[in-house]
Amino acid sequence: MIFRIFKYLFLFLLGSVFVVLLILFTPPLYRRFAKYPGFEIKVNEFQKLRKEPASQTRLNLYRGVMHVHSYWSHDSEGTLEDLIPAAKINDIDFIFLTDHPHGNIDTLPRGYNGIYDNVLIVPGSEKQGFDAWPLDSAFIDWSVDKDTIAKNIVKNGGIVFYAHPEEDHNWGNQWYQGMEIYNFHADTRDESLIPVIANFIVNGRKYPQWSFREMFDEQTAILSRWDSLNTKRKLVGFSAVDTHENQNIRARYIQDGRIEWVGPNANVIDTSEVAFWNKWLLHPPDKSGWIFRMMIDTYREGFNYITNYVFADALSVPSLSVHIKKGHLYTAFRSLGEAGGFMFDCIDQSSNKCGMMGDSITLDKIRSFNAVSPLPGQFRLIHDGKLADSSSYNCYEYKWEDMIEKGAYRMEVYIKIGDKELPWIYSNPIYIY
Repeated sequence: MIFRIFKYLFLFLLGSVFVVLLILFTPPLYRRFAKYPGFEIKVNEFQKLRKEPASQTRLNLYRGVMHVHSYWSHDSEGTLEDLIPAAKINDIDFIFLTDHPHGNIDTLPRGYNGIYDNVLIVPGSEKQGFDAWPLDSAFIDWSVDKDTIAKNIVKNGGIVFYAHPEEDHNWGNQWYQGMEIYNFHADTRDESLIPVIANFIVNGRKYPQWSFREMFDEQTAILSRWDSLNTKRKLVGFSAVDTHENQNIRARYIQDGRIEWVGPNANVIDTSEVAFWNKWLLHPPDKSGWIFRMMIDTYREGFNYITNYVFADALSVPSLSVHIKKGHLYTAFRSLGEAGGFMFDCIDQSSNKCGMMGDSITLDKIRSFNAVSPLPGQFRLIHDGKLADSSSYNCYEYKWEDMIEKGAYRMEVYIKIGDKELPWIYSNPIYIY
């Protein structure tokens, strides 16, 4: 009788585990063998529609990622051996780091600073809700009033943007110059961890870009806040990849020959001896010293997911910072399509270009808004947060010559891949006064 009870109990538990695994892994398996291959084919077919537009400006176009963490942050182990290859394979020209300071006393520059294999790295800090880049030697005491911190950095030529706009901020602070209009980590906060892990177990190696994309939700509330704030003052919008390369499990040898296992947020989760159960998992140390990697959040996929495109004179801190602060940039979900070649500008009464995204133009000077795209999409002209006009989904060019009023006008481009209508590009506004 007891044996029979244990037998049925064992079968019940085994069946329960099977049902749980079936429920958990059926969606990832469907994505691996049906959804993702089909979507990738459609994306590749869409790329064939690319037409290179003629250059619309004398400025150069630089691709970059902002709000990135490296080994200087307590929750990252990222080194140049991780950052630079990820940048090179994704044609990234610059990386604006936002490493967490070590306490309240912060001295910059620190960590990585300069040009590495033609990739410009600019050190900065993320603390108290700020993305802060002093752009020069600086001493920051993070224990003082936040508005005073922002004031001091900006008055000395630096950049202060608000990070994580889904959180509370002093939106009336006059010193911050812009805000994140998309943050990848903020986007993932509504996801359940276990299904995400299951999906990456099944699809993370073969379809990492679509596994990232699975978590996407358009940040309509944040965009609305940005539009609302732009009716009162100029605020630059940019995208934050916010990658730490830290949602992973890795291992390395420590000095006594044991293995140190590092888990999410760069926390040490265990140390162990080399034994038969783990030896088969290990490989020779890579350039960063890791002998085991199970990666979910990587720079390589993150840098391809969403990218900032900045128009500037040169790949230098002075030039990039000037044009970023002017708002001469747009942001694009690059995994859906390379967005170089896009432009949103305006024409004056004499048929000459009189401004581009980020510029301020007097009402009597402007005659029309114009936009071009390297891939066909739907142009959406947004005026003070409201849709003013939209095109069909097969347009490479757009022009608006109807009555223009004062306010902030920005451009969105949506693309159609299969039956999916997806946001692709967000430009900064042109301000009409």
